[in-house]
Amino acid sequence: MLTLEMAIEKIQQFSSEQRKQVIQFIEFLDFTANQTTTAPEPPSPDAEEAFFELAGIWENKDITAESLRAEAWRETKS
Repeated sequence: MLTLEMAIEKIQQFSSEQRKQVIQFIEFLDFTANQTTTAPEPPSPDAEEAFFELAGIWENKDITAESLRAEAWRETKS
């Protein structure tokens, strides 16, 4: 007997609530399978331009990794 036939035979022995749960689980598996096989959309050219518009916003400012860490720790310690 095929595995699928065995599964169907088992499912037929379930109560209606159990069958409903099996169907919901199969729908969930189908949904997640469709989610993972969909390729992500490439970023639009506008998004890249917007990213580079931010270049230099910290120019001529006295901001370093150390000053950012000090500010972050100061806020969390209070």
